[in-house]
Amino acid sequence: MPRVRLTDHLILILGCAFMLAPLGLLIGIVLRSDLTAVEALITTSTASRPPLAEMLRTSLVIALGVALVKTLVSLLAAYALVFFRLPFAPAIMPLILLPLFLPIESRILPTILVTDALGLLNTYTGLILPVTATGLGTLILRGQMMQLPPEVIEAARIDGAGPMRVFFHFILPLSLPVIAALLAFFFVLGWNQYLWPLIASPSAPERATVVSGIALLQIGSPSSLALAAIAMLPPLIVFIVAQRWIAKGLAPMRG
Repeated sequence: MPRVRLTDHLILILGCAFMLAPLGLLIGIVLRSDLTAVEALITTSTASRPPLAEMLRTSLVIALGVALVKTLVSLLAAYALVFFRLPFAPAIMPLILLPLFLPIESRILPTILVTDALGLLNTYTGLILPVTATGLGTLILRGQMMQLPPEVIEAARIDGAGPMRVFFHFILPLSLPVIAALLAFFFVLGWNQYLWPLIASPSAPERATVVSGIALLQIGSPSSLALAAIAMLPPLIVFIVAQRWIAKGLAPMRG
């Protein structure tokens, strides 16, 4: 048993080292290079690139917006699909999952036309809403809610609890681990957006994100490497902080 446990820990350590190697390599290269360009990245801006603080703020707004909107919509959609008798319910779920097979990169032209028609180009709303059109969260939450004990929900209804009370007093508390896992996942999804921020803000360079800002720098320069290292840190921190919630949230799906 001790030998098996040692082997498991060794595999985990090697896996962590393998996953963290690119970040460590980037940081090492930046520290060994001329830091003047890195300081300019932090303190100055150009006609096509805002300073680092502005890019961090834009990335944070998009990441939080995508995480909150996607999780909220997914939670309400899953609740409706599981606990309400909706007409044509069997056909609704496949339609919700359809955007999973059509990522925003494959529908970039119609998405930009619709965003422009709604007057949402160069706005945070236009950067957030098109990215939220996926049904992954609904699929995961629907599966989790279908595993909730039906006796609890039925008892609450017999006691006179309405749909909103059932949702806030029973569904929401019982779904917190899955919700936390989805928030972390969707935060990283929003943070890592690259192509859409570049296209959706054609006349607002101040809307550049940390990830899209890398394309505005000379590839391989100390500034681009430093920005790439900075872009990798927030998702890593989010997953480190939320790893326990993520494990609990994924546990029902393993059953």
